[in-house]
Amino acid sequence: MNNLTEEALVARMKQGDNDAFAQIYKQYRDLVFRTACLISGNAQDGEDITQETFMKAYLHCKELKSDAMFRYWLFKILNRTAWQLLNRKKSEIPDETVLDKADTKGSLFTEDILLRKEEQTRVYQAVMKLDYKLRLVVILYYYNELSTKQIAKVIDCYEGTVKSRLFTARKRLKQLLPEE
Repeated sequence: MNNLTEEALVARMKQGDNDAFAQIYKQYRDLVFRTACLISGNAQDGEDITQETFMKAYLHCKELKSDAMFRYWLFKILNRTAWQLLNRKKSEIPDETVLDKADTKGSLFTEDILLRKEEQTRVYQAVMKLDYKLRLVVILYYYNELSTKQIAKVIDCYEGTVKSRLFTARKRLKQLLPEE
């Protein structure tokens, strides 16, 4: 079953194949977790969002009309789940180590890597100061490398809206990250 395409795995999952779901979970877990951590600001909420996202995907997979659109559908669920959790909490306390926890690749600590991590942390803290809608498009565009067209599908809006939010987010980030 390891050599099945994603579409075939999704089709099998929709028929109740738990092994297919396990493979999809394995394939997307790290990406969903990293994105959830970036959106929420901490690893604990990121884990909650990840678990809830996959639970909803499993329970509602038969509602997915096109197996080829699974990735976008999963990101939609992630977006809604994160939004709901953050609205329930109404408080965002950034976890200083969230980037380290969300990073799935180990690395040696050299001076360059430490400087890069400091810069990443500084940028991440600025991104976390953006309101949810701006933060979401920044995370999907820069951290998950989705196109503006793909982001528009994920968040159910026009591509122009995504571009406008990216423009506004960049402008605000420039204000939050003055040149040193």
